[in-house]
Amino acid sequence: MLKVAKFGGSSMADAGQYQKIRDIIRSDPSRRVVVVSAAGKRSAGDNKITDLLYLCYAHLQYGVNCDAVFQMICDRYIAIRDECAIDYPIEDDLDAIYESLSARTSADELASRGEYLAAKLMAAYLGFSFVDAKSWLQFDYAGNVLQEASYAALQTLADGRKIVTPGFYGVLPDGRVHTFPRGGSDITGSLAAAALHADVYENWTDVPGILAADPKIVKRPAPIETLSYPELQLLSAAGTQVLHESAVAPVRERQIPLHPASS
Repeated sequence: MLKVAKFGGSSMADAGQYQKIRDIIRSDPSRRVVVVSAAGKRSAGDNKITDLLYLCYAHLQYGVNCDAVFQMICDRYIAIRDECAIDYPIEDDLDAIYESLSARTSADELASRGEYLAAKLMAAYLGFSFVDAKSWLQFDYAGNVLQEASYAALQTLADGRKIVTPGFYGVLPDGRVHTFPRGGSDITGSLAAAALHADVYENWTDVPGILAADPKIVKRPAPIETLSYPELQLLSAAGTQVLHESAVAPVRERQIPLHPASS
């Protein structure tokens, strides 16, 4: 049995959420492949790490100092590291990212660092191997996933190991980072599940599955117990905000059950 478990930004928001993920992974030995998003909001007024990274990029394009924004990113991830007592010198990676910043920094490269850092933190926390998405998820220059090559690369890199890999990004043929649209970590998780012929793809968020109505409008809406792949794709395209619509196709091709779950 192999389960690929993807955790969204809200599930990665702070040290408490990391601890929940650790307990989820430890509760089922078949959860051997973990895909993570960058840290999301801790509260309504908070910032997503990816938003802060895009803000840094905007500052760089206009020649505005982004030190204060970048420090917010550093503080979030260092706090998670320290509160979870994770053995990972994250300052080295943060310093390297900071030193690389310039007006020539690409938006995709910079935005991808949220997932990169989150995955390295989570891998160290779980005692899993870190597998960079750049080492397996391949795009052509039009931004299309090269599925056959990507699947083969991940199969070689995973090879029965317990791994954590970042969502949201991969690599172009010339080695540059390329990202999916926002919410694209769902797609990474689905591709990983398809590549490894997983028995189940779990998509963990802060929402308790797919509901019959918007819980912000309707109190205690009933959960939808079972959906076909076309139904799930249609609801995702309609904006249910549980799953990216492009995440359905890879698992549908392999007939892998997709379980939305709440952390």
